[in-house]
Amino acid sequence: MTGAKLLFLATEDWFVRSHFMALLRRAREEGYEVVVAARLSGADLEGGRAVHLPIERGAIGPRGLAREIGAVRDLVRREQPDVVHAIALKPIVWALLAGGSAARVLALTGRGYLAARRTPATMLASALMARWLRAALSRRGALLVENEADRRWVEHGAPLPDARAITMPGAGIDPAIYAPAPEAHGPVVVGMASRLVWSKGVDIAVEAVRQLRNQGVDVILRIAGAPDADNPGRVRDAEIERWRAHAGVEWIGRVDDMNAFWERAHIACLPSRGGEGLPRTLLEAAACGRPIVASAVPGITDFVTPDIGLLAPANDPAALAEAIARLAANAALRKAMGLAAREKVLTGYCERHAADCAARAWAAALLMPPGPDSS
Repeated sequence: MTGAKLLFLATEDWFVRSHFMALLRRAREEGYEVVVAARLSGADLEGGRAVHLPIERGAIGPRGLAREIGAVRDLVRREQPDVVHAIALKPIVWALLAGGSAARVLALTGRGYLAARRTPATMLASALMARWLRAALSRRGALLVENEADRRWVEHGAPLPDARAITMPGAGIDPAIYAPAPEAHGPVVVGMASRLVWSKGVDIAVEAVRQLRNQGVDVILRIAGAPDADNPGRVRDAEIERWRAHAGVEWIGRVDDMNAFWERAHIACLPSRGGEGLPRTLLEAAACGRPIVASAVPGITDFVTPDIGLLAPANDPAALAEAIARLAANAALRKAMGLAAREKVLTGYCERHAADCAARAWAAALLMPPGPDSS
């Protein structure tokens, strides 16, 4: 039992609730005093102590960032944590700029636009960010990544020790919640569950299904998810209405019972443009015994192997359509891939596997000697 204080730093309490409760439970089991700092919306953190951060997730200007860093700096000084576990890029930036002598666990849940948009500005920002992370990890900290490409991005040819750079299976899932079920009768349903943002490639899935239906293939695309108002890449209402005008495209909005969603789908789809960590939606679909069609981008390629799904190049609706058509025409292949997908989740992608990785990172960070208060 450690007796150390562990501060989780995130943007939203609902994100912690939906993805990382297993980490909070594991921390308490190991004797950490647990505090969660995020913008609070009333999400149930199971009795955990939560501290509100006055942030604007969509704000990217210097004034907004300065306010956020000031709020985090004040929080760190008040709480005096032994370990700060920062979840995703923006909280990582807060943790590094807020200073303090706490050990840091930098949990990289994907690179977002730094990877999805390849422009001179994002490439420069990406290189500078990776260099900054390497410098921070050389002092007192550990790195959690969800795919090997993100680890290589941070290392930049100078490998970190395995004890301090740990690849975790995303947030992991509870396989008891997601149960395989026989396929529903009727047309083949391609399910896609994600935030409605540009990087997820919903428009690519819509175009692929439009092409298939023009070829006489009876498939339906069912989209679960809502626009993310705080994301600069959010899908506009007019675009959603254009999608819904296509025959065979259904948008059903936010879905709370994902087990039921995947029960009514035959194929899981995620034509991401990149920037992923390890998409939770694919873990959920796999646990429900559904084969996967997705883009060949980091994070997805780490999980989707030929035994559980088919990959298409990013930004290629025709190739995505071809992969969907192959699975739509072969129920036996869908069943075999679905069984293999469920087994893959059970053997390495459950909540306990993710919690094991996080616990190793906390321990590794604490073992490093404290350094000076710095940013």
